[in-house]
Amino acid sequence: MNLKAILTLVFFSVFANMANAGLKIYYIRHAEGGHNVKKAWEEKGVPESEWPAYVGDPNVFTPKGLSQVASATEKLKQYHFDFVATSNAWRAHNTIAPYLLETNQKAEVWPELREGKGMLTILSDDLPEVKEEILNKGEAIELTKGEEAYLVIRPGAENDYKKYPKGSTEDEQVAYMKHVSLHAIKMIEERFGGTDKSILLAGHNSSGVSLMKLFLKKAPTGAAARRGISNTGIWMVEQQEDGSYTLKIYNDEPYQEESK
Repeated sequence: MNLKAILTLVFFSVFANMANAGLKIYYIRHAEGGHNVKKAWEEKGVPESEWPAYVGDPNVFTPKGLSQVASATEKLKQYHFDFVATSNAWRAHNTIAPYLLETNQKAEVWPELREGKGMLTILSDDLPEVKEEILNKGEAIELTKGEEAYLVIRPGAENDYKKYPKGSTEDEQVAYMKHVSLHAIKMIEERFGGTDKSILLAGHNSSGVSLMKLFLKKAPTGAAARRGISNTGIWMVEQQEDGSYTLKIYNDEPYQEESK
């Protein structure tokens, strides 16, 4: 294990054992999948027929992604989580599957944590109202026999959310992403708000940044916070006494507001 990995584990061990103050919501992005490296392979100029089989496939981890899963498993074991939820996408729940199996836990499948548009404009005041309900209106979510060992479908969310209505503009698609993300926040606050619990959410980049901004009701400052979530990077927000949230961790590092 290299020095950076050791220091990261030490940081998370210390942070995980700090006195509880309020609800802590941790969010981990999935490990690197084949779809994350497709553009890089296109830019190499290598004929597609010579690409590794994983390139472009969102349901397969790259060799780097497999290494990230192993590191994330050790990182997450520094914590105790009172509840875990995950996107129903393969790459999200398989990122935390080894951790769940090693710690004998199960995660609820939350389709609200799926990837979607909104990373840049989720807080815009110009987003339109959603035209129809899409929550629990999509295809049925089914678990394989192996997945049943570490996943459980949330009651009332037996179906994925339906695709955006045909012909939706980009702003309308973002409005739907905001709709499902706010629903996730509502469920979290109804179940855990005002407590000292720690919960873990596993998901994606754009939807994860969108969710964080909705918790904070603002965009984090600084270049590091604007680049998105690294693969298996973690952010954490902590609920304050007045019900608001403060960003404490971003991409595995302690977060501080950028001075003006």
